[in-house]
Amino acid sequence: MNAQTALITGGAQGIGAKVAHTLASRGWRVLVADLNEGPAKDLAEELNDTYPTAAAHLGFGVDVSDEESVSSLFTALSNETDQLDGLVNCAGNILRQPAEELDISQWRRLLDIHLTGSMLMAKSSYPLLKTSHGSIVNIASVGSTFGLPGRTAYATAKTGMLGLTRTLAVEWGPHGIRVNAVAPGYVNTEMVQSGLRNGTLNQDALLGRTPLRRLAEPEEIASVIAFLLSPDASFIHGEVIKIDGGLTIDGTFS
Repeated sequence: MNAQTALITGGAQGIGAKVAHTLASRGWRVLVADLNEGPAKDLAEELNDTYPTAAAHLGFGVDVSDEESVSSLFTALSNETDQLDGLVNCAGNILRQPAEELDISQWRRLLDIHLTGSMLMAKSSYPLLKTSHGSIVNIASVGSTFGLPGRTAYATAKTGMLGLTRTLAVEWGPHGIRVNAVAPGYVNTEMVQSGLRNGTLNQDALLGRTPLRRLAEPEEIASVIAFLLSPDASFIHGEVIKIDGGLTIDGTFS
């Protein structure tokens, strides 16, 4: 029996890379797709050395916001596999500007990566996921729950991810495709560390607002994503799982 196969966008770094490691460690074949093809291939080779499967882990370059690039990715995938059991839409970026100074071209770019990219990947994956009764996991955020000053585009995109997840779940559930999302809080990744360095984020305030008083580690997000892809989550559908250390439920005002 072939190993289950997962395609991860934004898979060469951050949360995406941890998802790749976590799934490979559990016997999945991993297809790493990233804007940076070299690191994606490097990670695939690392997984082949550490977690070999009957069919090799593979790395690909893709710009998820570009329809032709996504089409080319799936053409390349068709030469390697006719199986896809999971799609994880991790590709993302962040834009930090006050709303009144927002560069609209960068706004469009961010929304295209997060929202259009996730939709293009889901649409392109649909035939294979329908055959396998597979699963999609999208990446939302605490920014799907409350406003993030200085990150208007990011919060808007992540809020839109909820509508995308729920609507795909309603449409594709009858075909056996489960669609869910995770909503991480602040995770110890380069994206968060860059915010701490440039002053967009205040570490004392951030941790003081988080009941668990720490950042999440990427592997903590990855393990929930792996759960949602697994048979253990076989009746979880259209849900958004918060992984935020209690941040969005804390009503403390002192």
